[in-house]
Amino acid sequence: METESRYRIIRRAFVRLAVTSMFVVMATNICSFVDNIAVSRMLGTKELAAMGLFSPVAMAAGFSYVLIVGSQVLCANFIGAGKKENVNKLFYSSFAVLGVVFLIFSAVCFFARGWLAGILGAKGLTRTYLSDYMAGYVPCIMPQALCALLMSLVSFNNDMKRSYYSTAVMIIVNAAGDVLLAMPLGIMGIGLASTISYLAAFAVLLPGFVKKDKALHLKRCRIDFGLILKAAVRGLPSLMFAIGLIIKNYLMNYTLNNWTGDDGVAVMSVLASVCAIAGAFPAGFSSAYMSLAGLYYGEEDRSSLKTVMKIALKAGLIVCVVLVGIIMAASSPLSSLFFKRGESIWDMGRVMFLLGFLFLPLNLIFNLLLKSYQVQGRMRLVNILSTAETAFIGVLALIAVPGSGVEAAWLTNTWVDIICIAVVLISVFIWRGRVDLSIPSLQKLPDDFGAAPEECLECSIRSVEDAVAASEAVLAFCKEKGIDARTASYAGLCVEEMAGNVLQHGFTKGTGSYSADVRVVCKDGLTIRIRDNCREFDPRKRLELFTPEAPEKNIGIRLVAGLARTMDYYNTAGVNTLLIKL
Repeated sequence: METESRYRIIRRAFVRLAVTSMFVVMATNICSFVDNIAVSRMLGTKELAAMGLFSPVAMAAGFSYVLIVGSQVLCANFIGAGKKENVNKLFYSSFAVLGVVFLIFSAVCFFARGWLAGILGAKGLTRTYLSDYMAGYVPCIMPQALCALLMSLVSFNNDMKRSYYSTAVMIIVNAAGDVLLAMPLGIMGIGLASTISYLAAFAVLLPGFVKKDKALHLKRCRIDFGLILKAAVRGLPSLMFAIGLIIKNYLMNYTLNNWTGDDGVAVMSVLASVCAIAGAFPAGFSSAYMSLAGLYYGEEDRSSLKTVMKIALKAGLIVCVVLVGIIMAASSPLSSLFFKRGESIWDMGRVMFLLGFLFLPLNLIFNLLLKSYQVQGRMRLVNILSTAETAFIGVLALIAVPGSGVEAAWLTNTWVDIICIAVVLISVFIWRGRVDLSIPSLQKLPDDFGAAPEECLECSIRSVEDAVAASEAVLAFCKEKGIDARTASYAGLCVEEMAGNVLQHGFTKGTGSYSADVRVVCKDGLTIRIRDNCREFDPRKRLELFTPEAPEKNIGIRLVAGLARTMDYYNTAGVNTLLIKL
């Protein structure tokens, strides 16, 4: 049963996470977008083509997301399951491993840049430009990976403002660097601007992860390669996706270079940069969904998993459809940003903007489904499709462009997403044994996952009267389930006391936007969850304030802590969650 308060709390958390994720992804790719404008306006088409040819190396740097996404999923699972001892151990291990691996990767790319430029298909002057661009850009690969890790985890510290500040700094520094360095240093200056911008963003993010009172903080410990391996397995789709992107970009560049020359590669470079910005919307929705779904999967909360999928689908489809319409309507002025009106490359760009973004709503649906399986550890289909979706785009272009013209290249994303969604639906029907489009079936949630409805009690709390009524309802629920009278009394007391603290310390008088939701589960013991979107309030910190001089202070919280077998608290995206097990 879905309570109004639970829906409001999840919706608010989802919106905050989605906006933050979209802002971060968009800001990162705005830098690439600005780079493309700066190169096309201040340098030339060959330099723009050189940046396009660099994309396979940039995608290889995306291998970092194997560990980043895996750490994000596992941290959410650990927090939701109350296994906080593993959270910081995984965080420090991931930070250290990413730093070392991508420092080495950067060094290899820097010293082998001339050879790499030839391997990537650059010829003549374009090869020189590509080598120069790499000289400026590749030093940013390590700070870029570390920034991505910190940004993916910042919501667990409820410190999302820091991600806004860091991305704002990144955009401003990158744009200023392009303007100041492009003319004196050429395309090397464009790459160097990216390096400086990522170092500045990292300097803003890092202080938010050194405070000991944060859920995730850098605490030096032995690197746990077991946790690293688990995170890598859970994040393996990112590796498969990166491999697919390398194949796709190489085949796209090969096809367009042979059939259209530098013009086609330059337009593809623009498509990639704008697509990365537009793709921030489905990526932001799916990232927010994965963070919350990871928490609720750790809590074994079936109903909340269903609710967050409903919210993600509804909000995401509306935003993506509107975005596609805006891009299509603005196809001519968008093309004029990069190319001179009247030239053949301008018309090629206009058609690209008309056709190249139709895939966005489909991509949202596809990614939400894959994230559902990834959160649960159902990795086989996820790994296969993560590679196939992107790689097959390049294969289709290689087949379709010679016969249908360059326009076919701009439609390949849409064709492939249709095929991939069909494959996922077929797998759902095979798994379920029938045609079933319900959300739990699409998520592939087993029928026995989480507590059955009859094992749960949920209620909303907005006032002291609600807290008292919830306590009485808990007593009646425990009695109905055969819980002994003593434990039932403890449960009622816990709900009344802790919900009262939420009302007293979290709610703002006269404000109707706050909600609190109580969930009691009678399965393998008694678990009480109190979730609210009020001001942050960690009852465990109140336990530390005890003094013999004032023994009456926080006596209710100390009483609950004494009665509970375990008491865990976390705040993610502004949502407080208190888990009490009796």
